[in-house]
Amino acid sequence: MPLSFSLQTKEELARVKARHPCCRQAELVAFLRLGNLDGGQPGEETVLFTTPYPALARKVYSLAREFLACPVKVRNSRRQGKGRPVFRVVARARLKEIQDWLAGRAGVPEYPCCQAAYMRGAFLVTGSVNKPSGTHHLELIFPDAAMAGQMQGLMQQQELEPRLSRRQRGYVLYLKDSEQIIRALSLMGAYSAVLAYENVLIFKDMRNRVNRLVNCETANLTKTVETGLRQAENIRYLIATVGWDYLPPALREIAAVRLQHPEASLKELGEMLHPPVGKSGVNHRLRRLELIARQVRGQGREGYAPDDDLSRPRA
Repeated sequence: MPLSFSLQTKEELARVKARHPCCRQAELVAFLRLGNLDGGQPGEETVLFTTPYPALARKVYSLAREFLACPVKVRNSRRQGKGRPVFRVVARARLKEIQDWLAGRAGVPEYPCCQAAYMRGAFLVTGSVNKPSGTHHLELIFPDAAMAGQMQGLMQQQELEPRLSRRQRGYVLYLKDSEQIIRALSLMGAYSAVLAYENVLIFKDMRNRVNRLVNCETANLTKTVETGLRQAENIRYLIATVGWDYLPPALREIAAVRLQHPEASLKELGEMLHPPVGKSGVNHRLRRLELIARQVRGQGREGYAPDDDLSRPRA
């Protein structure tokens, strides 16, 4: 079964190794502060982190070995009735010792690089992101308002504007804007996810542009056909009332072509004339025919004279 976009992103982030020790420590702090820290057996060892994902267990294990002054190991066991194993990162230290270590690193990191690492750790523990082809949404869940507020301030320092919402499962920080989500993924180091996100956005933009062009062309074609049919109807009316001989030669020529090709554009009609005529010339002749049709409809056959100035109605 293929992984969701959110899990693919976490798999990528679990393989990111921060360059500086301060950043790696900030990431471990996020894991321990937001994870499932458990005292385990009293006085002997502490379960630092529990996860069904081996890449995440390896990451916590390597960070804990680097910064905690105690032996660390990974245990795995299978849940009853399920095939996926559960990995537990265990430290041979009392829970109070781990909590004291965390208390000495209260608050959020000061430097931008450490803030990005802390955000990466928080996302790996509590975050999720929708696939880019769906509704744009990235969120982080926190157990209390204080921790959510700290992360909100950190993200704002990184030029992100998350919204805060209280739900039954805790306090949720979320982003809805696609550009903000891309920035957050980039800051955390999920560059493959960023590329996948941008590819989908580019595809959507191109599809929207094509749809707009198609709609515009369809509207223009519909307008051209409707205009051509109206002009052809006027010409047939003139032929039935005043006859061909009452029309000047130039108008007879364009009238004949329009009757044969009611769906043609002005440019196409002009190219059918001998000699060819430009769009403005064709438009002028057709407008004169429409004007004559209005005059005849208003005054009858006897009200039209071929020598009239056709640029204005008869008084």
